[in-house]
Amino acid sequence: MSNVISLFDDTQKYEERPVVILADDDPSIRLMVRHVLESEDYDIIEAADGLEAIRAVEKHHPALILLDAVMPGLDGFTTCQQVKDKGYKDIPVIMITGLDDDASVERAYEVGAIDFITKPIKWAVLKHRVRSVIAKVVAERKVELLAYRDSLTQLPNRLLFADRLEQAIIRAARNRDAVALMLLDLDDFKLVNDSFGHDTGDKLIKSIAQLLSNSLRRADTVARLGGDEFAVIVENIDKASDAVSIADNLTTILKHNVKIDNHETFTSASVGIAVYPDDGTDAHTLLKNADTAMFRAKENGRHCFQFYTPEMSVNAMERLDLENSLRNALKNDEFVLLYQPMIEMHKNEVAGIEALLRWQHPEKGMIEPEDFIPVAEDAGLILPIGEWVIGTVCKQLKQWQQAGLDQQNISINISARQFRDQDIVSLFERELADNGVAASCISIDLAEATLIDNVGEAEKVLVKLHDMGMGIAIHDFGTGFASVAYLKDFAVDMVKLDRVFISGIPDSEADSAIVTAVAGLTRGLKLKLLAVGVENERQLQMLQGLGCQMGQGFYWSKPLPADQYEQFYLNRYYNLG
Repeated sequence: MSNVISLFDDTQKYEERPVVILADDDPSIRLMVRHVLESEDYDIIEAADGLEAIRAVEKHHPALILLDAVMPGLDGFTTCQQVKDKGYKDIPVIMITGLDDDASVERAYEVGAIDFITKPIKWAVLKHRVRSVIAKVVAERKVELLAYRDSLTQLPNRLLFADRLEQAIIRAARNRDAVALMLLDLDDFKLVNDSFGHDTGDKLIKSIAQLLSNSLRRADTVARLGGDEFAVIVENIDKASDAVSIADNLTTILKHNVKIDNHETFTSASVGIAVYPDDGTDAHTLLKNADTAMFRAKENGRHCFQFYTPEMSVNAMERLDLENSLRNALKNDEFVLLYQPMIEMHKNEVAGIEALLRWQHPEKGMIEPEDFIPVAEDAGLILPIGEWVIGTVCKQLKQWQQAGLDQQNISINISARQFRDQDIVSLFERELADNGVAASCISIDLAEATLIDNVGEAEKVLVKLHDMGMGIAIHDFGTGFASVAYLKDFAVDMVKLDRVFISGIPDSEADSAIVTAVAGLTRGLKLKLLAVGVENERQLQMLQGLGCQMGQGFYWSKPLPADQYEQFYLNRYYNLG
């Protein structure tokens, strides 16, 4: 029986008819004890020696164990010690012994017994002590379930986990061995909640709890820290490498398709590992370092495990500093937009502009988006930043229209998280109305992977935006999921071919083949094709020969501040440059 179910069921069982395991090699003693205790409505499981007692404990998880001190094979003291070492520290043990010397009494307490009863047994005393201990066990289990257990999975919650980790460290220090702390975070769990609802998400969490509990030893601790985050404490390992097979097993069992309420969903997890004493000698440090390692596992592509290294802490501090600075950047007006022209190649005319976000850091200077956008995504800051970009673009369009530049169309990059988590349609409607700008002046730019995160919802949003009059472009095409099938179904106007392919043409046969294939594809689907990163005449000539309509790159212009773009546009419009 797994930890997830047994803890709750045991409490009910203790209340109804508690199980007592009695180990004694004398059958007459067992007969008398059974007679006395069964009158108290206890289930008595008998064992003739220590090994039988241990097997009975593993099978029944009793409310109480009564052990004879002197038995053939494993004596009561050794049996008690092994029961505790196997992880059954919460089960009270009373020693029954004919030994009443101080050394025997002292040893009974040392191995984990809570009390002892001397032979010949006084039956009234036995009945009273057993009744008292079991009543306490039932009461403690009730309190534990309420205060120290996660209500959804019945696993230890964060409070009980913290205590278990502290105790594991104390034992490891005493035994001079290692403890591995593993933090597990489910990959893309929010997508399950968003797609199928929170009830399905809860059932998935319970399923994951069951899988974790079934895959680990009884002595290991599995806890739910909250949301989709779990923790595992693995004791009695000799070195950090001993945790590799355990972590590998966990990532393997969590990578599978789960069917819940007729919904099939794929699960996987990212695991971060910190090991006592190498990665920390206290619970707080171990937890912090395991969390850092888990974050690195997420960065490394997810569905993997990562051991903590000291270099991670340096990176984590730098990241935290960047995140804190990002939180102030909006408030301090540190973001700027640059505008890079998109050129209709056969006419050599400006056909649009791409708004490119930059961060003007007060100390570090201009920071490129690839250096801060991933942090903003993870920290949830991408939503207010994306909202600022949309509002700023609409204001800029209004200014240009008032200045006579009324033929501008600006393309805005929309992050996957913004597209998924924000009501992007309402946001555009509000900003366009506030600034008196037509929707036809805006195009949105999405990564191809964004479309397949939630196909049905993505299609609805794109249709709404397209019906408003906005253009839809897919960028980085060919570098991600190559979702060709979606191009003909979604409301898409243009495909942007990534610069990694353009940089190699015409010399690279592979890049040239890819560019040629995509050009043919978009031509067949009647979509515009824009080549990103055009830098020289040879690239331009090949692209024109393939029928690529639009280009963007340093061949024409680098990204420009708004006032410099105005001059660039006017020069070309009036053939001044």
